[in-house]
Amino acid sequence: MIIVAPRAYGSTTLALHLLARHTDEDTDIVKLDADWKTPKVGRLPAEERHAYQVDLKDPDHDRISADFLTMLEEHAGLLEKLGSYLVLNVAKDLWTDHYVPVQSGIHVVHLNEPPPAQSVVEARLRARKAPGLIAYLHSVDKTKASLSRLDAVEAVRTADSIVLAWREHERLTGSSFPMDVPSSWSALDAGLAERITSALSDWRDKLDILFGETVSAHGGKDTSLPLEDRCLLLALAVRQSAPMPEVAKAARDLQYIISTDAADGSGFASTTSAAFASRGLRRRVVDAGAGVGTHDEVVFDQPGYGRAVLTYVWDNYEVMREPLLKWLVSGDGGNETNEHVVDAIAALTLRHGNIDHLVQLGSPTYPVKKELLSALLVQAVQDEHIGRQVWSILYSWASVKERATTVVTACRQVLNTPDVTSSQARMAMVRLRRAANSAHESAWTEALKAFVEQAQHPAGVARLITEVRAWQQSGRSRGAGTAAFLALMSVPGTTTPWLLSDEVPSDVDVKRALQDLLGDFATAPDTINRLTTWISQSATDPETYARVRDGLLPVLRGQKIFKASVSLMQALEHVSVDGETSAANDFWDRLVDPRVRTVIRLNRDPA
Repeated sequence: MIIVAPRAYGSTTLALHLLARHTDEDTDIVKLDADWKTPKVGRLPAEERHAYQVDLKDPDHDRISADFLTMLEEHAGLLEKLGSYLVLNVAKDLWTDHYVPVQSGIHVVHLNEPPPAQSVVEARLRARKAPGLIAYLHSVDKTKASLSRLDAVEAVRTADSIVLAWREHERLTGSSFPMDVPSSWSALDAGLAERITSALSDWRDKLDILFGETVSAHGGKDTSLPLEDRCLLLALAVRQSAPMPEVAKAARDLQYIISTDAADGSGFASTTSAAFASRGLRRRVVDAGAGVGTHDEVVFDQPGYGRAVLTYVWDNYEVMREPLLKWLVSGDGGNETNEHVVDAIAALTLRHGNIDHLVQLGSPTYPVKKELLSALLVQAVQDEHIGRQVWSILYSWASVKERATTVVTACRQVLNTPDVTSSQARMAMVRLRRAANSAHESAWTEALKAFVEQAQHPAGVARLITEVRAWQQSGRSRGAGTAAFLALMSVPGTTTPWLLSDEVPSDVDVKRALQDLLGDFATAPDTINRLTTWISQSATDPETYARVRDGLLPVLRGQKIFKASVSLMQALEHVSVDGETSAANDFWDRLVDPRVRTVIRLNRDPA
């Protein structure tokens, strides 16, 4: 089946629901990530009793051709014989009215409307274990907040805004409102209901006034915010709650960026007299909709309104997009501020389903902090509409010196996500491999850290074994394979190292890998440190120690690793085997020919 639909209409969810409801229980449903330059039927899997779903929404790589559809007819017949299914979700702008014969085995469905927003919001609240919020949704004043006109993606974001409002209400009131079961009407909290109504409002009428022409309303008050107050409102919208000096500085920074751009780089500064003649900061903060505590702590506890402010400015002032991005990435706040900033950047740059602004942020003209950019990329790769395009960016950046470590950091976070899918893990490992193979020392070091984390659980160990196999088959001197093997040396287990156990696949040549690592001056120190740990941990049990020692002796007799072997024995000087003999002496006596021991002596000083 091919489902053709405008973007953000929920066609992917529809496809997965269809497969879940209309296939047998023994049919495995698999969500695929197309990794191709152009659609190719030969890249589509075909296994017995499987139901596949794949999104084709990338304008550069997913345009369907007539030849592809012709080959797909044959593939449909194969799937039918295997008792399997395939659903392709194609963005409407990529479908050029192809003719598909009825008898071809391919069914084309055009989705012309998104699902009812109310149903999507309720389903999302149940999925987020908050069905109790549905009663609040029904209680919302329809004159202040309407769910009509929302597409599927906007409806999901609306549900998330409701959850955010609930958590913010709990934080500010210090109360607990369990929402894991349906709420009764009599138990609704009036304050939370009002906050959710506020979160569901699009605020456009109010914002049209605040960002309108400068006019005087009844009583002489100007209803339109001046430039400095618009900057202040944006600072509040991003930070929500922060010390007043921090909010003031952020507002000034944004005004400076805007005015500098407008002056073609000539700079901008308000005179002291002009600033002193205007309203005080506290009055401006209150007029912008925030509160000020007794300790000058600004609280803008309206996340729905804050998000609406940001998107209103982004959508209505195209000239503000670049200054906004410059300002957002230039902040130097703490972790909490950075989290708000990442959420704000993600909401804006991912809003229209393209990657232009992400590419812009990764260019040398935007000195974005690595932590900020990687956190943004993690959100972006999990976006079902542009995720594949972002993975493509990460692949190209992985070999660029200035961005390789950012790619590693982002992939590391993806792999450490509790609900990471097998597809996401594969994508992340491919990019980690590319970064580690890029010959950039910092990228290799960061990739090693990521691999060590993977070595702590079985799924990660399997991924590392795949990297080691590829390394040993390619003959590459140093890269992802060496980092993966070093990581496998830290797999947790008993006193017997995992790599010397019977669990290691037979096609992984441990002896050869250790000799390669010890023979390379760049990897020898790390390898020696890990071998020292192996021997130290096994020294408490004579039988285990003997097994480890006898497994390493053939490795240490390699022709090109004499210096590394001596360094290892020096590191073992303080490791006692039986309370009297040191491991250094034990290895020395077994490795060095008795006829030359009087000529070559073990230097006990590692220096």
